[in-house]
Amino acid sequence: MTFDYTKAQLQLDKKIKELGKKKFLPAELVELISKVAKIQLEAELHAAPTIPEQASLAPANENIQGRPLLARADFPYDYEQAAQLFSKFSDLLLNFSGPISDATKLISSKIENGELELKKVFSAYLEGDDIFFAKWGENTPEAPRTLNFLVQSAITPSIRVVARNIAAHLPEIEKAEVQTPTSVDLEIEVSPPPARQHGNCPVCGSIPFIHALRHKQGFRYANCSFCHTEYRVRRLACAYCDEADSKEIKFFTVEDEPGYRVEVCDNCKNYIKTIDFREMDKVSIPTLDDLESLSLDFLAVEEGYNRGTLSAWGF
Repeated sequence: MTFDYTKAQLQLDKKIKELGKKKFLPAELVELISKVAKIQLEAELHAAPTIPEQASLAPANENIQGRPLLARADFPYDYEQAAQLFSKFSDLLLNFSGPISDATKLISSKIENGELELKKVFSAYLEGDDIFFAKWGENTPEAPRTLNFLVQSAITPSIRVVARNIAAHLPEIEKAEVQTPTSVDLEIEVSPPPARQHGNCPVCGSIPFIHALRHKQGFRYANCSFCHTEYRVRRLACAYCDEADSKEIKFFTVEDEPGYRVEVCDNCKNYIKTIDFREMDKVSIPTLDDLESLSLDFLAVEEGYNRGTLSAWGF
């Protein structure tokens, strides 16, 4: 699967400008995420993970039934690059003052003296070991997600490269629609394959962190929280408990945040945001759309709902 890095870079620059206009987002946070996103995009050009052979992936019939092509714990990654990025992103955090800088100093010192092994940390992330990261967060209570952010940011370029390569082996009915989104298609009428009956990612099996409505028809897509694959799902179903009763699924929007809505499930009490830029001149980069719509997260939590997964930045 080809990926247009030049186009992605132009759209990233445009999106960053849009983020800078959001007064509720701290300037330091926007600057940090912008730098990390640019470094990650460049890193994807040079990442050299071992790409799994097709024979090691789930067969088509099992994939259609819900088994991912490759479980996230089995994803290969470019360790040398990830380690370098971890160090680079640590340096960025050290430029901050306060808890996040103190947390980064502690993490760096533990790595230097061998108390924290980077390969084990990466493995814990691949395995989705939330207990490991929660316990580690107790060491940095004022910035408990610092290690999550560093690990997730450092390994993501490799993961995205692997995901794009193995997605080429999805069943033919899926392949044409699975993509890494870069812009909103407002003009082309498409005939998509049937929506996935399972909300989890068909590539790695992880849950989505955000939804998007795309094309004139408003097809619903999920964006994977781990490998960032975008895949079509049913228009009405909870992303986390699969509830499909319209009485249990509700939506709300906020006038100050056009182009976004929140879907809440009264069955599991989780929520997920949805991007809808079909009638707007806006670039859609889901990882940054998620940040741009942060005010909706606060509102959903105030209403008694929980976010089903962390953001693409580990917090």
